[in-house]
Amino acid sequence: MSVIDLKSPKISFLSNVVVLILKILASILTGSAAVLVEFLRSVSDLVNSGLAYMGNRIALEREEFFDPFGKTMYLYVFGFAVALLALASIAVIGFLESFRALMNQPRIENTSTGVFIMLTSLCIDTIVAFLAAKDSFAFASEKGYKNPLISYIIAENIYDIAGEGIAIASLVLTNTFPLADGIASLILNIVLVSYLIKMIIENLNVLVYRSAPSEIIARAVKIALSNPAVRDVNSVKTFALEPNKYAIFMDVELDPGLSMEDVDQVIDDIKNSIARHVTSFTYVHVEPRKPDSDVGTHKRILRLLAKRR
Repeated sequence: MSVIDLKSPKISFLSNVVVLILKILASILTGSAAVLVEFLRSVSDLVNSGLAYMGNRIALEREEFFDPFGKTMYLYVFGFAVALLALASIAVIGFLESFRALMNQPRIENTSTGVFIMLTSLCIDTIVAFLAAKDSFAFASEKGYKNPLISYIIAENIYDIAGEGIAIASLVLTNTFPLADGIASLILNIVLVSYLIKMIIENLNVLVYRSAPSEIIARAVKIALSNPAVRDVNSVKTFALEPNKYAIFMDVELDPGLSMEDVDQVIDDIKNSIARHVTSFTYVHVEPRKPDSDVGTHKRILRLLAKRR
């Protein structure tokens, strides 16, 4: 079982069920296009929160000691799915309904009832966002990295709060300024799409084991070469463990006259220096090798890295 008791994924799913019911009721009673947009978004929110809940259960509740990186990759698999579903559903639905609200101003009924229901939904989403932020802080403090699925729950609820605020304003202001709802909804959709594209790229970088940026790989190579016991660097492999955090595997040629104790000490010194000076590398592995006839391998590595920049 996970050391951290994450309550927000389950609470988010259950709250989305309640909010979905409230919004469909408000949409029927008022006839508001803005409230209808919020109901449609809540459908995708329900799917996304369900994926977030399942992803966290799989990733955090079953530890396997033979896997040095644990099951955290599941966070990014489900995170990618959540981002892609949210991008496809919320963006398409949101933009279509925003344009419809701009073109056709619906007649609003039962305004006070609609406002009350939407305020109730807003309060629920505010509480869930607060609980998710608390979970996110606790997770990052213990694990040393952010949980992408919890970040989605926070973003989802913040966006819902903003959308519900706009829907409430629309219910109140429709008779005096019919275009306000559509304009504000368009702006929110653009911001949301930009955020989701960023999250999709970050999750995809982890899933495809994208290598670290060339400049920080070159810095790690130079740090290793600065140790007087290192003759050459034979190979360097890196891949993303999480957004902007990487693992590095390095083969180095050491002075053949070193004792086993000296070799261990040199390797520890290199690993500590890389971890201290290149904080993007959160996992460092250094493998010693005997010197060969080619003493310029590191130069070719550095030239290749320079070309990639």
